[in-house]
Amino acid sequence: MSKNLFSEIGAFLKELFGKEETWFLIFVAGLLGFLLLPLLGLEQIYEAIIEFLKLTWWLWLFFLLFKLFKETWLHMKQEKFEDEITWVLLELRIPRNVEKSPQAMEQVLAAINALRNAPGDFKEKYIDGEVTRWFSLEMVSFGGEVHFYIRTFNRLKSLVEAAFFSYYPDLDIVEVPDYIDRFPASVVKMYEKGLDLWGTEMLLGNAEFYPIKTYSDFEQSAEEEKKFDPISAFLEVLSKLNTQEFVGIQILIAPAGPEEWKDKWAEKLEELRQQSKGSKGGLDDTTSTFTIRSPRQTEILKAVEENLSKPAFDTLIRFVYVSPKATFFDSFPRRGLVGAFNQYAALDLNSFTQNRAAATRARIWNKPYIFPKTRVEYKKARILFNYRHRAIPPETFIGRVITSYFLNWNESKRFKMNTKCLATLFHIPTTVVLTEPHLRHLESRKTGPPAGLAIFGEEGEITKYK
Repeated sequence: MSKNLFSEIGAFLKELFGKEETWFLIFVAGLLGFLLLPLLGLEQIYEAIIEFLKLTWWLWLFFLLFKLFKETWLHMKQEKFEDEITWVLLELRIPRNVEKSPQAMEQVLAAINALRNAPGDFKEKYIDGEVTRWFSLEMVSFGGEVHFYIRTFNRLKSLVEAAFFSYYPDLDIVEVPDYIDRFPASVVKMYEKGLDLWGTEMLLGNAEFYPIKTYSDFEQSAEEEKKFDPISAFLEVLSKLNTQEFVGIQILIAPAGPEEWKDKWAEKLEELRQQSKGSKGGLDDTTSTFTIRSPRQTEILKAVEENLSKPAFDTLIRFVYVSPKATFFDSFPRRGLVGAFNQYAALDLNSFTQNRAAATRARIWNKPYIFPKTRVEYKKARILFNYRHRAIPPETFIGRVITSYFLNWNESKRFKMNTKCLATLFHIPTTVVLTEPHLRHLESRKTGPPAGLAIFGEEGEITKYK
């Protein structure tokens, strides 16, 4: 028991001191403590520290400035790299008859995960500022009419299309103008048009190595109807909008490497395996181990092992609701969409919760406890900007500081989810859902060219196939 306790304490301290925010707070607390020494009658200690700093100031200044310079430089280069990415927005136009389960989307995401880029040397990281390019999976409702989109790097367009066509051959993928250009560029312009906005981001309620309920769990729980599709909860909410209202759900995903996923949580997985083990003595004074697990503990361990066995993405879930002020009702998304996310909750595994620091809602009892109305306006401006630009949070602490403002800290956070969990959230709706009237369908099925069509040959040989 004591071994497990010390192991938990060690893991907590390792995670705590691995955060740059912790060291920043330690620095501030140490500086305040140092300044208070003379007031506490500890002048000798104060003078000794001053003398030590006089002799070694250049060393501490070098470490401090080098850290600041390195992260500032890296942030600037990464910003430039991101600004130079050319994006394309693809609309997924869905046929009326889709028999594929979300497992097909899981395979699509696995193929997209293989398109991962990452800086491989000093030049790519610090000179080019390369970051892993991300994709945006989007469910959007314009006045109740639902559309599905994916945004990708333009040079990966054909590979993304190939991944979808491999598992959804009847799907139609069309490059379209970005609907975001119809959005007001700022909160001020939004107010000038008589509109208001509510938005938030979602986080995992537990450690990311625990999975949410996935599509296979929904299929097993539906004894009478095996074709239940969890995405129907989102479609029902999105279809209830009034004519001039808009709701957009963004799922930003950047492929993560195994060292950031499976290897990172290998120790934690081993702890779960060892938690229910005991020992007993044998007849020959030897000790053997045995395992005592309840059926649910076994299922949890199996779920975690399966979760870590699949490729993962750095994930950020964000959604906004825009409506004319006359019909604006923020309880609609705050309860409707958040409620749709609640269907994936498994209390002993994982669930979704709001990132309240990023939500466009503030009260006097919420940190930092001052100017709640001003903070709400700042939050609206940030989430509108982030949604328009499909923004991901900076990778460095200094980057967060640079992109933050007074009463408006950059609170966006990413977490990792594997391909199966993401496929449960975002997939091509199945036939059961597609009978609903709020989706625009393809009215005809795509067909390929006839067999035997000549590819090479003279003009006379080709015309006989016309």
